[in-house]
Amino acid sequence: MRLLLRTIKNGLALLFKGDLREIGVRARIVLGQIDLKNVTTEELNLPADRAHSYADSGGDALESVFSAFRITPADSVIDFGSGKGGALITLAKFPFGRITGVEMSPVLAEIARKNLALLKIDCVDIVCCDATLYGELDRYNYVYLFNPFPGQVMRGVIRNLEESVARHPRKVTIVYLNPVCHEEVVAGSVFYKVKELDHPEHAYFVYANRSRSRSGNRPVAGFGRPMDNVHTKEACRQVEVRYVG
Repeated sequence: MRLLLRTIKNGLALLFKGDLREIGVRARIVLGQIDLKNVTTEELNLPADRAHSYADSGGDALESVFSAFRITPADSVIDFGSGKGGALITLAKFPFGRITGVEMSPVLAEIARKNLALLKIDCVDIVCCDATLYGELDRYNYVYLFNPFPGQVMRGVIRNLEESVARHPRKVTIVYLNPVCHEEVVAGSVFYKVKELDHPEHAYFVYANRSRSRSGNRPVAGFGRPMDNVHTKEACRQVEVRYVG
């Protein structure tokens, strides 16, 4: 019921904005054609020490956050704990050169695949694996998280990101909704919070990284083009490379 009310509210706001594409998406959610319903770790049989329950975080609020960035095809974004693909549907509205969702649950990854196919979104990749095992981070300069997992997993993901920016220096922006693991993000002193944004239910923290230089720690200038990393972990399983309707 809570999801339904939020969807109807978003739909009315979109009607005033004239965003017909998004109205169509939200209408299909209400009609049950697109499945973005909440689901718990217990229902998914996922270990509580590796994952949190899924809830959709796509829509107006997320679009407003990313609208503040100058996204170009040179930019790439990864959504850790992408679930049923709600946030990915919103991120696909931006001209990212690459959009990837990483999801531990094969059930949720399959639902995301179906949702994207129904919407004829063909610019998103879904990878099914534990977030700490995803190794191609050098491709990305934006990271999105909606409180997807506990602290020990966050520590592993942030450590991998820190190693990535050390290998291939570039600016990486992290957008973190409901930042329960804020301390884990900033613990290594590589990432620091640059701003805090409002959300109807939680808060967004936005982080950037520092580069180490002879003159000390300072923010990296410019985004740069994402670079490939060949060290993909075998434990990650590609669910679907491209989605076509």
